[in-house]
Amino acid sequence: MVRSILPFVDHEVGYRLLQKMISCSNNYTFKIPAVVTTQRGPNSWWPNVDAICNKHKIPLYIYEQDFRSSLLTAEPDFILLLSWKYLLPSELINLPKVGALNLHYSLLPQFRGVYPVNWSIIEGNKLTGITFHFVNEEIDGGDVFLQFEAPILPSDTARTLQLRLDDIACDHFDTFLDRLMKLEEAKPAKREHTSVKKKDLYYSRRRFEEVCVIDPEASYRGAELLNLLRGLTFFPETKNGYFFDKDSGKKVFISINLLED
Repeated sequence: MVRSILPFVDHEVGYRLLQKMISCSNNYTFKIPAVVTTQRGPNSWWPNVDAICNKHKIPLYIYEQDFRSSLLTAEPDFILLLSWKYLLPSELINLPKVGALNLHYSLLPQFRGVYPVNWSIIEGNKLTGITFHFVNEEIDGGDVFLQFEAPILPSDTARTLQLRLDDIACDHFDTFLDRLMKLEEAKPAKREHTSVKKKDLYYSRRRFEEVCVIDPEASYRGAELLNLLRGLTFFPETKNGYFFDKDSGKKVFISINLLED
């Protein structure tokens, strides 16, 4: 039986995983009826997938544009969200015959929400990983399908950890596809909403923006400050952590450079 997989891809890992899907589609007997990606600006730091889709004659849709009517006729078995930042409307969550699955960069239920890579460092964790989970109306709240662990190194910044998690997602993608193809044609039961536990807290964009403001007058433990600066460091030019110059009132942005001996 040939399955149909509709991938929603973004960032570097989305590009890499789409390449893997196309290269091994015959091995797993599935087809890709279309690909959905985000609007790409001239300053994007990840490659777009136009050339891949053009080469293999796969229709490509941009999420910000009105594409839903076209996708609703696709009737895929699966939707895969591979590094995807948008919340799917219920009509797309319920579109696939078997289910929609998302790739999330934490060991759920830890660090539900945005910037999970940053938060795992900021909170001082020694272990993180990736989670493939089913998508429902609760953000990162669907049943866990598959997880792979990764250590957080003392020399890690958010960027180095993200790159290592990218590699783990790619290295284990065959295992994920193998399990995916064995799923029965029935959607898993949706997770019931329960009272939020401490480990299940949602990490919002606003919460991240709050920790980006560093108070020069505050007292920080050494490990706490190091974890904060490591978790806020991505590219050298990334403007995450900052403090205010009390004389000029201007923001002064901070990043950290770590080198192992």
